[in-house]
Amino acid sequence: MSGAKDEKTLSPEGAPSEAVDSTTAVGPSTERGIHITERAAQEVVRVVGEQGFPVDKTWVRIGAKGGGCSGFSYILDFDQEGPGEFDLSYVEHGVNLVIDKKSEFFMGGTTIDFNDGLLNRGFVFINPSASGTCGCGLSFNT
Repeated sequence: MSGAKDEKTLSPEGAPSEAVDSTTAVGPSTERGIHITERAAQEVVRVVGEQGFPVDKTWVRIGAKGGGCSGFSYILDFDQEGPGEFDLSYVEHGVNLVIDKKSEFFMGGTTIDFNDGLLNRGFVFINPSASGTCGCGLSFNT
């Protein structure tokens, strides 16, 4: 499958990634970076609360790792340590987002939404950098 945008669903449990430090941006002030819709932010706040984590000190770590059928797999996880030296951080709709610079190269401009339907419930990645995806729904290529 090929297209300009990649929309895939990932459950809140993702593989952890490593971090080091940060450059901070607030809001969707640039085309690049990672963005989150208000609906997805509300779900993050709900899940963080269920886990007993403090919302203001919990980071949503987004990333891409090598692997999967199409070359890269999405990562979505909660991070209590926050951004490191090789990370970029953003705050949107009251949610702290962090992505490592290498992943941002492949995922810059990605918006995270949330599908709350009965089928395919989960977070959705809308990645303008993806040129294709595979049938498993969790990997992409650029």
